[in-house]
Amino acid sequence: MVMIFDDHINAAAVVDDDFMWFSQLSIYHQHHRLSINRSSIPSYSTMFGLHVRSVLGRLDDPPQSSFSSLKILRVVDMSAKAVHFHHLTGVEHLVNLRFMAAPQPGKSILRRLSIGRLRKLEFLYVDNLWEVQIPEILLNMVNLRHLHFRRAQFSKFCRQRATQEENFPTNNLQSFCHLCICDKKDEKILRCSPNLRKLRCQFREFRDSSPPYSHIISLDFLYQLESLHLSSYNKYWTDLFPGSICLPMNLKKLSLLDFPVSLNQMRIIGRLPHLEVFKLLSASFEGGKWESNADEFQQLKFLQLVRVDISQWNESSVHFPRLQRLVLKYCDKLVMIPSSFGDILSLQMIQVYECKKSVVESAEEILEEQRDMGNEELKVIFFE
Repeated sequence: MVMIFDDHINAAAVVDDDFMWFSQLSIYHQHHRLSINRSSIPSYSTMFGLHVRSVLGRLDDPPQSSFSSLKILRVVDMSAKAVHFHHLTGVEHLVNLRFMAAPQPGKSILRRLSIGRLRKLEFLYVDNLWEVQIPEILLNMVNLRHLHFRRAQFSKFCRQRATQEENFPTNNLQSFCHLCICDKKDEKILRCSPNLRKLRCQFREFRDSSPPYSHIISLDFLYQLESLHLSSYNKYWTDLFPGSICLPMNLKKLSLLDFPVSLNQMRIIGRLPHLEVFKLLSASFEGGKWESNADEFQQLKFLQLVRVDISQWNESSVHFPRLQRLVLKYCDKLVMIPSSFGDILSLQMIQVYECKKSVVESAEEILEEQRDMGNEELKVIFFE
């Protein structure tokens, strides 16, 4: 969120001095950007000033903080833990708002906030503590590009519509986090976001599936998707999850968390033509064995395995011709790193965290082999 937020600050705010940190609100200071300390604002204060364009702050003391007079405000970050949505009033009047980072809401507060009036809003970040429902109005906001929650699901109304109507209006979302997907209805609603480039979602047991739960997760309709983070609600419910995932061919970054991975699925992932970053986190590996082929992972630059129950890694067929960095964390069943990694001239770093001694020894052997081949850039780092 920080990088995107910085972009919005630069794009939406007028070039000015650094954010002003003030103890008293004054209409005589024509600062365009304000940073507010919650302890510096008396409870009776209200924010004002037609000149203010960006506000950052923590406001847990005042009973209410009204934005209604900040007519040209473009950036609001009130995502501090201590703030609640009911402290923020007048937000619906900020018709020029581009970026909004909002604190923990109630389950229905997004509807009461009349957020649909913010027609120029491009980025909404909600720092919610519990799962919230995404109102349909957010999916219909033409200028909204980035929608980030800690955890959210489509509203019951949207899901009901998905059973009755063929299509939803297309939106312009480019990033969507963190969405819970339970069944085909959620997949159908997600199809209204064909411009997504980044998606972070969690799959739960499919409510509309029946034994043997053979439903296939389909995300291949997201043709522009470049970054995908998939997690499962419970990695031990392997019989409740689909046997295959249809992935977009344009993916450059893929992370799988708490996901059961079959050998066939790994082959599908390995053949993604543009994949550069692959992270496998707390994953159960079918048979504890990975056999990769020479035609797989041709563009991969970064590979990370964390708490993956892999014991055998086929050393004769491993082929990552452009790999630059390998990270192994807490893979306590892994016996060794395939020796063929010593043939990868692009390799720059191997990091090993609390793995078997034999894994460390194999990394040292790869280091020696690389040095013999003239690669003095390779670094091997161990953490016990």
